[in-house]
Amino acid sequence: MSYKEINCSTVNRHLKINRFLSVAIAVNLLIYSGLFIFSRVAVFSTTIIAGWIILLVYAVFSEFILNIVNNSSLNSQKASNSMFNLNIILTSLFLLLITFISGNKEYLFLSLIPIFQAILEKKPHFSGIIIGSTAACIVAADLTGWFNFYYLPANLAPVTSKLLAFLTVFGVLSNLGYVLAKTITLTQGKADYLHSIATTDALTGLLNRREFNLRISGEFSRAKRHKSPLSLALFDIDFFKKINDTHGHNAGDAILRELGKLISSNTRTCDIAARYGGEEFALILPETSQSKAYELMDRLRHLVETQLFNKTGRPIKATVSVGVAQLDLTDTSPLDFCERADKALYKAKEGGRNRVEKAPFGVPRIKIRSTGS
Repeated sequence: MSYKEINCSTVNRHLKINRFLSVAIAVNLLIYSGLFIFSRVAVFSTTIIAGWIILLVYAVFSEFILNIVNNSSLNSQKASNSMFNLNIILTSLFLLLITFISGNKEYLFLSLIPIFQAILEKKPHFSGIIIGSTAACIVAADLTGWFNFYYLPANLAPVTSKLLAFLTVFGVLSNLGYVLAKTITLTQGKADYLHSIATTDALTGLLNRREFNLRISGEFSRAKRHKSPLSLALFDIDFFKKINDTHGHNAGDAILRELGKLISSNTRTCDIAARYGGEEFALILPETSQSKAYELMDRLRHLVETQLFNKTGRPIKATVSVGVAQLDLTDTSPLDFCERADKALYKAKEGGRNRVEKAPFGVPRIKIRSTGS
């Protein structure tokens, strides 16, 4: 799933609660309409009709916004953000109007819907505006005595009104809780996706060079600190340019992709595999001596040699050359460590390819201080 799809899905999830809210308010108005049939109060009918009109306008605009978000030809990240902002404003205004038309102050608790949506989408200024405007309207209504107006539905049927308000608020906010839980899960998915594209090579599925540099630095420091064995294998595909020239770049990509899967399925969970660059790969082997690393890489080399690549097209045989180094006292930085493995790799190529070579252990430099006479 792309970042755009995740973002639009989040907005879509927020907007779908409008339908639930519209249905809940419609049930309230339907019951109030039934009460009007028995009361026959003209002013009461005016407030009910006004409530239906407000609900209808809100429902139509909500569906309009939802259709834009769902329409891939019209939608974009910018359009989604604009529609989301418009939805917050519309929902807040709708809840204020319904509160004043019905006389149910309890409906103001539903303002938690746009407030939480704004907070989740990192738009705290909207939350402040909603809270401030709602508080101002309530103060103005109390000063003018609006909620004491006898012909408001909440005042004509106080018991029914309180029960309806409680059920509505409880039901809608429960639905909001469900939506929030889904949104948090989706947000985590968005974070995981962004981390994945930042650290993973798209073609092979292995770590990319940037992440490899971070991991080798961490493992280098840990091995030095704990004096534990650490090995590094660098390997690349033999005559890869010739394969590309002969079979085409699509075939070359297929080999890289299939080799990435082969490496992943034949290494330990603690091993760190990465695409080092081009047709070159790297494998960090924690808690592993050079002899053990040699055995592992020779098994992997043999697997590659016996494997048929590009199975969906014309099958191709390939081999790899490998250089293996174990961390020692001469390695003062991860770069030194990588250079020793790289030299072993070139030795494998010079020795005929399709082979594994060990990097020799270095000799620590000993500084001898001369003594004066």
